[in-house]
Amino acid sequence: MGTSRSSNTEINDSQCQEVLAFVDVVRSLDVVGLDEPDLKNLLISARHARAGIDALIWRVGAEADRLAARGQSAPAEELLAADGNVRASTAKKDAERSRMMNEVNGLHQAAATGQIGPDHIDSLTSRLKKLTDVERRQLDQRRLVEKAATMPADRFDRVVKDAVDRIRHDHGLQDTQQKRQASEFQHWFDHKTGMGKFSGQLDPERYETLTTVIDQHTVTLAAAEGDRVVRNSNLAVAALVELVTNSRERSQNLPHITVVVDHETLTTGPHQQTIRETGDGHPVPPQTIERLACDALLQRVTLDERGVPINVGRKYRTATNAQWVALRATYATCAWPECERPLRWCQLHHIVEWRDGGRTDLDNLVPLCSTHHHRVHEGQWSIQLQSDRSLKLRKPDRQLHQTVDPPTRRSGEPETTGTDFRRRPSVE
Repeated sequence: MGTSRSSNTEINDSQCQEVLAFVDVVRSLDVVGLDEPDLKNLLISARHARAGIDALIWRVGAEADRLAARGQSAPAEELLAADGNVRASTAKKDAERSRMMNEVNGLHQAAATGQIGPDHIDSLTSRLKKLTDVERRQLDQRRLVEKAATMPADRFDRVVKDAVDRIRHDHGLQDTQQKRQASEFQHWFDHKTGMGKFSGQLDPERYETLTTVIDQHTVTLAAAEGDRVVRNSNLAVAALVELVTNSRERSQNLPHITVVVDHETLTTGPHQQTIRETGDGHPVPPQTIERLACDALLQRVTLDERGVPINVGRKYRTATNAQWVALRATYATCAWPECERPLRWCQLHHIVEWRDGGRTDLDNLVPLCSTHHHRVHEGQWSIQLQSDRSLKLRKPDRQLHQTVDPPTRRSGEPETTGTDFRRRPSVE
């Protein structure tokens, strides 16, 4: 026994020294003087290295749980918190990832090689919690891991959610009901700061209903004040107060939301490739769509075989509402890579400027948030929009900066209906 323990200790010491030597190399690297391509290459290598370290931490957590079952170690969460110099919440998250990697075959290998990241694992953890053991066995785990390795975490989360919904046979209804029940709103006065404060959370439907009308009124106030910065948090406060205190006296449309749904789902019900979500990309169950469709303005948008909206308007310099609906069928956010600002915060940018003969047509429009719209105009960056809506971004010196893949927000049947559910004002 003593020899075995000594041997294991020597192996463990050797492993620790290898990890520490690797850390020393990383710490000694100097990035000063590197050009952009070198920085990108180093960043890719660093992310692969971090993926390997993360996977090692999760393996440690998994082994701690295995030993804890025999009474030979503290469980993963406790061990990671005590010896990992991290917050308890971080240790808990890593422990959950450790258990998920043990549960799903192939997940550890994908994580160790950098094919997937923590967000992919967290999606599996949060979604699979809703399934019973019997239901979990119905999942095609191998297929899920393959998909995770080929798509960003936000899209993978949608894939996992759809898979879970199909197994539960409720198409997200129970999840929607739980979110509605979990919605809350609190307010209090902070005497230390002399400011009133708010906190809360809303289900996707009511969140979009509230934020849409606030954003619309913020735009109105910004225009009245000559303020070009629409995303002004102080103006948003003024918009909220004015809407709440004067809503009974104002002649206006009540809040509305946009729901994007494919034609088959709208007419005959959900299917394997159902598209059913708010304009911000939050899934909603078919029952909610049926309720909203009872009092709605429907606008039809046709997609081609690649899922790209076919042109629906050329008449105006400013994009029409129908064109906005068409682009909602493709984009959930700003088209700039890695930008997560929602589509409703964006403006439609003319690739070929109007003054230069460019037309307000879908093959000449791309949604950009204020920051990236300014980068293109004032910053002299340029965008080339390809027929499949992939992008080529060029720096002010015209050098190619990045090629951006086509948006992948929508999939499924080529013909969809963009549904603009506007709450009609009551007639008195």
